[in-house]
Amino acid sequence: MEDDILTVQDVARQMKVSERTVRNWIEKEGLVAFTIGKRGYRVTKADLNAWVEARKKQRRPLGDDSED
Repeated sequence: MEDDILTVQDVARQMKVSERTVRNWIEKEGLVAFTIGKRGYRVTKADLNAWVEARKKQRRPLGDDSED
């Protein structure tokens, strides 16, 4: 189970963004996270994957006016 829980640093590395960006995603963009004591945010792989997939569905390629 520990392998399924990511730190902010882990998420940043995986997504190739800064740790600040990950914190913004958590605080303002709806990325689900939890804390364990004062050790900072933790994100499950399942929650990260679901968040990424939801964001993919929100965006359509340019010129794609078709209905789903």
